[in-house]
Parts: sequence; C-alpha cells; structure tokens
Amino acid sequence: MNLNGMITDLKRMSDRELRELAAQYGVELSSEEVRKLRPLLDEVSFSFLWTGVPDSFIRKVEAIIGTERTRRIMEQYL
Repeated sequence: MNLNGMITDLKRMSDRELRELAAQYGVELSSEEVRKLRPLLDEVSFSFLWTGVPDSFIRKVEAIIGTERTRRIMEQYL
C-alpha cells in the first residue's frame, strides 16, 4: 500500500479504531487526542521519508500529546 492510500484508510477509521491501532504500537491515545491529531493527517507528506519530519509538524504533535510522548514515539518509530 502506498502512503496516500494508508492515510486515506486512517482518515476513514473511527476514533475507536485509531485508538486501537495506536495501542497496537504501544501508543495510548485518548479520544480527544485522536480528534485533535486527525487534521494532521492532511499534512503528512511522502517527503517526510527523505527529509525527516519537519519541526513545525513535531511541535503540533507535541502540543496535543506532550513533549515526552512525542519524543518517545519519534525515537521508537522514526
């Protein structure tokens, strides 16, 4: 599956489904956090794979789930 297809699939998931998917990767999210993170899916770009995740995007995630949780996710998955 390509990145755009995966993002489209994520957008179609319910909040509960997204929370369950995140939990499978060890990331616990509340329904409120999922709702706040959802619009960021529109900002994800294929270029992140080559250039890394932009600091501006990371700051948006930090504002929603906190600096420590964001740092742990970045270290573990990126």
